[in-house]
Formats: sequence, C-alpha cells, structure tokens
Amino acid sequence: MRMSQSDVVYSCGSCGYPLNLSSSNRSTSDVGSSYQKSVKKELPDAALNQLRISGASLQSLSFYCCSDQGIAAIFRNCPNISTIIIAYCRGLSGVGFRGCPGTLSHLEAESCMLSPDGLLDVVSGGGLEYLNLYNLKSPTGLDGLDRVGYAKSLRFLNLRMCRYLTDDSVTAIASGCPLIEEWSLAVCHGVRLPGWSAIGLLCNKLRILHVNRCRNICDQGLQALGDGCVCLQVLHIHGCGKITNNGLASFSIARPNVKQRVDEVMCIGPSIEDLFRLQ
Repeated sequence: MRMSQSDVVYSCGSCGYPLNLSSSNRSTSDVGSSYQKSVKKELPDAALNQLRISGASLQSLSFYCCSDQGIAAIFRNCPNISTIIIAYCRGLSGVGFRGCPGTLSHLEAESCMLSPDGLLDVVSGGGLEYLNLYNLKSPTGLDGLDRVGYAKSLRFLNLRMCRYLTDDSVTAIASGCPLIEEWSLAVCHGVRLPGWSAIGLLCNKLRILHVNRCRNICDQGLQALGDGCVCLQVLHIHGCGKITNNGLASFSIARPNVKQRVDEVMCIGPSIEDLFRLQ
C-alpha cells in the first residue's frame, strides 16, 4: 500500500504485493506470475497495522485489486477517506462499501466485478461526486446499474464499455442524479432511443457527453439530446453507425454552440493525480 503526492502508485489491495505500476504506466504485462502466488483473501497484518496507525489521516488510496474484506478494513480505519482507486477486482462484489463514510467522493473501479447489491453499497455513503465504472463486469450477465441512480451528488460518471447497461438504468440514473455534468456512455450498445430521450429530458446540467461507438444511437436519439440537455457544450461522437450525415447536420443547426469532437476519451472529469496532490 503505497502513495506519493506526485504520483499514484499501485499495489495489490488484497495482499500488498508491489505491482510496479503508476498513474503514468498502468500496463500489467510485467506484473508476473509471482503475483498470483502471493494473493490472499484479506489485507495482510502489516497493511492493517499501517491503517490502524495512520488511517485517520489518510484521504487517498490506490490498489490494483482488492477484496470486500480489504475495502471494509479501509473504512473501519480511515474515517476521512475521500478517494479510492481500484482495478481488476474480480472477487469484489461491492458489499465491503456498505456503510462507507460520506467523505468518499471519488471512486475509480475499472474492470471490477460488482453485484447489483454491491453497487447500492458503493453509493450508500451519499457523498460520491466522481464514479468511474469503466468496463464493469456483471456476475449475473444482467444490468444492475440502476443503483447508481441513488448517488444524488454525482457529477462525473464514466460507464464506458458497460455492455450490460440498459435504457431502464440510464433512465434511473438520469432521474436520480440531477447534478451530472459529464457522462461517458461510449461503447454502451444497450442504450437505445428511450435512454437517449431520458438523458435529453432529465440531464439539465450535463455539459459533456461521450457516445463514441454506440451502436444504437440513431438520428432520433441525437435529436432527443439536442432538444434537451440545455447546458450541453461538448459531444464526443464518432463511429455511431446509425447516425446519418443528415442527422448530424440537423443537430448542428439546432445546437450550433455544442462542439462535436471525434476523439475518444478514456478518462473523464478531474485528473485523479490532481486529486491526490490537492489532499
């Protein structure tokens, strides 16, 4: 468990194994087979002791992977935690977040396996403003992202490559999270016209929207976004096969002040490294 002010350093949240990763190098190709041999189900005694000693002053932590037991241990010992970064936690359901403190405002959980009930626990603290669930895995193969709609303070939401996402969950999030300013739905093929219509109707503070490579956004969906989303400033749109040139032209005429960009952005919102430096 390591952290510096200038760079986010990654180690295993289940066993503390150093992974030689950083915010500028997240390639896992060099982690090695020795990591697999070192994995344990809970945080090791040394890590827990460190949390007991200095946990009250810790505000930001990062792990390559973590268990529910490890997450629960963090919250027991770090009452002022505000930023957590985890990734590739296939054994993490999310129940370890149950009763998390309201100070937790930024969570990055890329490629994790969170259950629907676990997602509800993730937002249970009520303070989340930034949530990154990029490439979320589903243990059931079903959509459970409607639980994110309980995050009333949410401002930045990255659901890129959440392939199980449905219109019902998009509607629940758009309805339950009125403060959303930036939302990535890139490569979310399950979002169709009802979902896009809900965003246009309900997301009145949305400034930036990412829809790159969404297979099921069509001209009507784009029009629904243009008819609503009164604060929209930037639309990342590229590789959407059901949108015609006429549809794009009509959107441009209706919303000339919305900048259309073709670049695909992996990370949204404030820089995680900046968050670490500020704390």
